[in-house]
Amino acid sequence: MLSRQPGCFPWRAVAGAVLAAACAATALAQSERAIRVGAVSALGMQAGFPESSRAARRYFDAVNAAGGVKGRRIDYVSLDEGPNPQTAASAARTLVGDPEVVALVGGSGLFDCAVNAATYAAAGLISLQGASVAPECFASSHIVPMNNGPYLGLENAVAFAVEQLRHRQVCLTVLDLPGMATGYRRSLDRLKAPLKSALADVAFIQPDADFAAAIRGHLARGCGAVIFTGHEPTVLRWLDAAQKQGMGNIDWVFLTPAYTDQVAKAIRTPQARVHAMAEFEPWQSASLAMLDWKRVMREGGLPLSALSQGGYVSAQVFVRVARQIQGPITRATFAQALRDMPATELSFLGMPFHVGQAQAHAPNRSSLPVTWRNGLWKIAAPVWIQAPPLTPETR
Repeated sequence: MLSRQPGCFPWRAVAGAVLAAACAATALAQSERAIRVGAVSALGMQAGFPESSRAARRYFDAVNAAGGVKGRRIDYVSLDEGPNPQTAASAARTLVGDPEVVALVGGSGLFDCAVNAATYAAAGLISLQGASVAPECFASSHIVPMNNGPYLGLENAVAFAVEQLRHRQVCLTVLDLPGMATGYRRSLDRLKAPLKSALADVAFIQPDADFAAAIRGHLARGCGAVIFTGHEPTVLRWLDAAQKQGMGNIDWVFLTPAYTDQVAKAIRTPQARVHAMAEFEPWQSASLAMLDWKRVMREGGLPLSALSQGGYVSAQVFVRVARQIQGPITRATFAQALRDMPATELSFLGMPFHVGQAQAHAPNRSSLPVTWRNGLWKIAAPVWIQAPPLTPETR
């Protein structure tokens, strides 16, 4: 695992200036057609991720209020992927079939990548996803995840438990959501030998499993650290079960979905050692970009979370690339401009952002561990943990 120190990135000031200018509410040119941007997201499911696309919409609203992109407003169309692959495919067909849709931004869901990746590639339509989940999101030429995702996040969590917390007995429980087991197993296979040898127990469980029984098993094995990969609702259940049994002298490590105010408030044990892997700059930061993001999210009634950060950053990237295009903004010109953009320091990311000509993308492989202290999340160590690049064999 590579590490790097967090720092202030030049583009953060640009992002802040864009949003500050929104207060001026410059009139848009009426003669120009809007730039249409879409998204396919899990909006209504219990395991949905609506914050990502909603955050993208809020950013676009601010850009429109400041004059849009070259005098053109952004028209954002966010569709629900629905409860099954068929409805996800239908949502994608609606957007792909609209020639005015030049890109997808801020999407997130369980089915979208697996069902629609080939459709997007055939249509030449780039999807800048705010929160990618399925393994196929990281193996597509036209899907660019803004987040680590659960698989790289898992690798970084294991590295944190072994290399920074110094545990040699690490237990792992993987939440077995549809289509995700393959991605988790590939990530476990990618771990270097010292990390893999520290995993004393690896279990895959269903969302409706008895969490208390799984935790009792970890406690009986004498694990020094316990990693759980669930999304926020299951993290809350897991924490509740752990606290009822006594959290003991154990480091409890979660992935990015646990890094929320809701989870912090749910921890009732003052001595609890609870950690989460932030995949963007921690939202307690007082940087200009972070202050702008907090303002935009609060004005929109959105939670401060990695999901809303991902949607916000994906919208930033779209606007940055679109403003560099000379001539018409189309699917083809946007895709080419994105691929031509050199490695760039972006707000919130712990490593330079680059897409290039690769046929699969994981431009954000860095996590910054945070630790719960007295009801708040604090940076555990000022070092980004960076998973190694993906290879064709490990996507």
